[in-house]
Amino acid sequence: MSDDFPFKIETLLEQCGGNKEIGKAILDEFLIQANADSTELESCISSGNLTQVGKVGHRLKGTSGVLGAGKLYSLCAAIETAGKGNNVEEVAKIFPELKMEMDRCVAAVPTAKSQL
Repeated sequence: MSDDFPFKIETLLEQCGGNKEIGKAILDEFLIQANADSTELESCISSGNLTQVGKVGHRLKGTSGVLGAGKLYSLCAAIETAGKGNNVEEVAKIFPELKMEMDRCVAAVPTAKSQL
C-alpha cells in the first residue's frame, strides 16, 4: 500500500482481532454508512442543525478510527468540534474537504478488501 492510501489495513486488522472476514464486513458497512452520513451531514448543514452535525461527525470519526483512515478521522474530529461549538463558518469550511476524503475512502474500499 502506498502512503497515500486512505486506510491502514494493519489498524483495521488489529481492530477486528486479525479476522479478515470481519474486516471485510466492516468495510462493507462503511460503504453503506458513509453515504448515509454524507447525506445527513449535508442536510444538517443546510438546515443549521449543528448539534446533529457534531453527532454525525463523532459517529464517523469512530468508524474512520477503526479503519485507520487518519485524514478522514482528523476531518471528522474537526467537524464534530465545530458542530458542537455551533461554529457554522468552520463547519462550512470543513465539510467540502471531509466529503472529498470520504469519497476517496469509499473508492478505496475494493482495494482494501482485496488486501485482506
